[in-house]
Amino acid sequence: MDQITQRFFTDPPALADPDARIDPFSTIEADPDRQGGILVTTAGGRRLLGTISEPAPGVVRVRLGPAEHGLVTTSSAMLEPLDDRPLPVRADGDGIAVGLGDRSFTWTRSAGMDFGPLRSAGRAHSVLGPHAGSGLLIDRVGDPRGSIYCFEIGPHDAIFGGGESFQGPDLRGRMRRGVNVEAMLTSGLDFSYLNVPFYWSDAGWGVFAHTAAPVRADLGCTHNQVLGLELPSPSADLFFYLGAAPDLIRSHQAVTGLPGGMPPWALGVWTSRCSYLSADEIGDVLDGYTAAGCPVDVVHVDAWQVGNLCRDLATAWEVDRLRFPTGWANAIADRGVRVSLWHNPYLIRGSAVANEAAELGLLMRDDAGELVTTNDLGHRLLIDFTNPAAQEWWDHRVEELIRSEGAEALKPDFAEEVPPAARLADGRSGWDARNEYALLYQARSHACLSRVLGSNDVALFCRSGTAGSQRYPTHWVGDTPSTWAGMAAALRACLSLSLSGFGFVASDVGGFWAPPRPMENAAAAIDNNDPSLFEADVDPELFVRWSQWGALSPVMRFHGTGRREPWAYPEPFATAAVAACRLRSDLHPYLSSVAATATATGAPMMRPMALAYPGDRGARHAELQYLLGDEVLVAPVLGPGGGVRLWVPPGRWDGLRGAPGLQGPGWTTLELDLDVTPAWVPEGWRL
Repeated sequence: MDQITQRFFTDPPALADPDARIDPFSTIEADPDRQGGILVTTAGGRRLLGTISEPAPGVVRVRLGPAEHGLVTTSSAMLEPLDDRPLPVRADGDGIAVGLGDRSFTWTRSAGMDFGPLRSAGRAHSVLGPHAGSGLLIDRVGDPRGSIYCFEIGPHDAIFGGGESFQGPDLRGRMRRGVNVEAMLTSGLDFSYLNVPFYWSDAGWGVFAHTAAPVRADLGCTHNQVLGLELPSPSADLFFYLGAAPDLIRSHQAVTGLPGGMPPWALGVWTSRCSYLSADEIGDVLDGYTAAGCPVDVVHVDAWQVGNLCRDLATAWEVDRLRFPTGWANAIADRGVRVSLWHNPYLIRGSAVANEAAELGLLMRDDAGELVTTNDLGHRLLIDFTNPAAQEWWDHRVEELIRSEGAEALKPDFAEEVPPAARLADGRSGWDARNEYALLYQARSHACLSRVLGSNDVALFCRSGTAGSQRYPTHWVGDTPSTWAGMAAALRACLSLSLSGFGFVASDVGGFWAPPRPMENAAAAIDNNDPSLFEADVDPELFVRWSQWGALSPVMRFHGTGRREPWAYPEPFATAAVAACRLRSDLHPYLSSVAATATATGAPMMRPMALAYPGDRGARHAELQYLLGDEVLVAPVLGPGGGVRLWVPPGRWDGLRGAPGLQGPGWTTLELDLDVTPAWVPEGWRL
């Protein structure tokens, strides 16, 4: 655990400097020579140029950068082009003000930024004690290496967003490092595959730091009424939003994009394992689904390539034809089942495909021109997606795979461990592009699948990402353990993603790995091409409860290092898990409608109670339940014995499948039999 802790607790270099100090913003003036322009000077005499604009209705954007460098935009998270209208800036006391309809945004020396309920934290509330709350971060040799912006948090306010949090969804009191990492074996800790520097409060405000680099967010941790955003650059590109919870998420999506569309078949039942080993085995598995009367719509294959995926954790780009002969997917298509295939952006050092990519100049290198490897494993090289030649090479590989293997969905896995020492083709360091790397990679795979299939509504199953990644759904919450705690952590992560602008989220139904042997059996099974080495290794009661939750999630995919087929478990658990899959099929028309709404309006399919009932304190504290769409209340069973405690919204609610009727509003505690689905619908509602 020491190596894991050391790697995951890495902070941005400037922010980790114990001797860093703040050079606070001192004067703020209008720049008469530029429309929307401002001039900012720090107490230390450093000059910054800035602009204030309205990129979407009611949204204020503040860009700021050292005068010698100008304004720099450093990520593709934001939609382009935005109708980014400069706002007229006027002098106002000891600072500036801009009008925005019936609202105003001011930035003064005495009060800092003020945008209605969003206000800068002053000296008395500073995150860093005696220092002023906002300014440049100065390193020990006197150079500006970062910046900090601090805002007040009211005593009763919650904080949401941030992307994926296994400790969410209410993040108040946390210190979030915002670094995308390979978080396997750490579920429940505050490490994430997918970070979004967008935070909002039920007090009616939100802030988004537009950057590809990690952002450290102090969410009332150091001082309980201060939110501090620490950027590893003296430049900043900040977006400010106002409104109720749904309005804040819509404003953020107006800047970074609505959730992409999903084909209706992708809302069915996905079956997967790490991994199905051959076309013959897949045929046997699908026979098992048929015999059990269990619906299945998509089969996913991880280990379609040569080598041992569980050890290589990289893409060889060569199909193993002994296990998957040419045309193998045709028999699956004849059953009415779609095929999904795995890939990631890493190549094995010394392999033929890696040597080819290196010779073509497509891989990440450091400033000395040496190839760099992922932080966690030294045998994996990284494709540089900021290089147009690498993009073209990647597109050819992905499209060839889709066409040759008949894939209709892709699983773009990994992409978290970009080494800070890398120097990308666009000039950025690996640290500066760290979180955006996944977005660049997933966007390429999405475009490839769209071109081949002739539709922009295509199915991905992605693990990492950042702001803007919601344009390429779905995103699942990674390799959670097959434990009750792992299921609860996965639920929290799904809910926090849904509160960060993501419309389609999922988990590995059953959990990815069962302690104490997370990968050994899977690796041995691939070595020996022996699927009998996979075991039904999840506690059967847990497997049923996770299946019931999965059936009521935006996307339902069974996956893990052992058997995850619902019918592979003993009775009565198999029957209960199969029943969850049948419920999924029965819900398909409703799910399709909710998915279409997510794509059209940005409202996530999984709606945490703080979003579904904004302003209701009872709803806000109901952190482990949600609405699926507008009309299905879901409160997963998260422990043995069937106990569940939930907040019932106003009105009368009928049990969806066997649960007792409930009257709200208020809290209640229930014990549900194994075959009872923990879900409710408004009185009189029918499938």
